[in-house]
Amino acid sequence: MVDVAVLIRDYLLTQTSVTSLLGTSNPNEAIYCYALLPEKYDAAKGPAVQLVRSGGMSDPEIPELIEARLQVRVWADQQKRTLASQVYGAVHDAIHGLQMTSLARGTILSSVEVTGAQEGADPDSSWTFVNSFYTVMARPN
Repeated sequence: MVDVAVLIRDYLLTQTSVTSLLGTSNPNEAIYCYALLPEKYDAAKGPAVQLVRSGGMSDPEIPELIEARLQVRVWADQQKRTLASQVYGAVHDAIHGLQMTSLARGTILSSVEVTGAQEGADPDSSWTFVNSFYTVMARPN
């Protein structure tokens, strides 16, 4: 089985339009594939991209084909809404409409934004975020 969050992360790490905005101060190149940000992430050190699997469907006739719903959330420090939007724009430009892209861990057949960007702020930390959802189809190599 392929993990669409990991595939999208692998692809984003090759996109300098995204990585140049994230900086190098946070762990794991500031692109995370799980529902919770790591304890060592600090928005004051730079923005981050969070990729969270949020459901989807497997094809009953082609079990290795995955069609998953992926939540994409970009985090930035307090009052850094413009930076969060810039990072989200770079992520969107990189993965919306992506097709037939082979990576070491699998192939992204398609990636399409299905819920547009929504802005908000975390009530505890006041970090700003931009949130959206994509449908990603993938298969193993």
